[in-house]
Amino acid sequence: MSKRKKDKRIIILIAAAIVLFIIAAFLLMNGGSKKTEVEEVKKVDNIKTKEIDYTLYNNKSDLYKDYFSELKEVLLKDKVDDLEYAKVLAKLFVADFYSLADKKTNTDVGGLDFIYPDMKENFILKATDTIYKYVESNVYGDRKQSLPKVKSVEIKKAEPKPLKYGKLSDGLGYVVTTTIAYEKDLGFPKEVTLYIIHKDKKLFIVEIK
Repeated sequence: MSKRKKDKRIIILIAAAIVLFIIAAFLLMNGGSKKTEVEEVKKVDNIKTKEIDYTLYNNKSDLYKDYFSELKEVLLKDKVDDLEYAKVLAKLFVADFYSLADKKTNTDVGGLDFIYPDMKENFILKATDTIYKYVESNVYGDRKQSLPKVKSVEIKKAEPKPLKYGKLSDGLGYVVTTTIAYEKDLGFPKEVTLYIIHKDKKLFIVEIK
């Protein structure tokens, strides 16, 4: 092989190596930046009274935000109607819990603000082992899985009722039955009944059927 051809071959190999290096560096930088492209969760609204406090974050659905506005209107009145409070709370829970499409991972369980505090841990375990079990990660926005999104929640029935759940009891609890409409029917519950009790002035869900 002549010296000229040998030099030419070396130049081609060096050029190819440089191109491959640039491509590899681009892919590495692009992949690295992807890890930081996670939506920042921010507070956008708050309901705060002497006894009650709720916070709205920007990652909630438009439907949830609408119901949050309803709850704010109910709770900021001079005299709070607890039955109306229970009804809107039920709508908020259902809209959040059954909208799996806007959840980032299968541990991103919705509606936790409305579950009785002492029951929250067991509720999360049960949810992640049932309805949330097969939710794929969408941390980077690349999920292809079809998941339910709640379109609306209607109150079918709501009534005050003395409730007892384990060691908990409330002489003026509430039983609220809701009907659920989804943007696409994927076989998820269309009717659920929530059992709601007081903890001081704040209402919490203790059972879902």
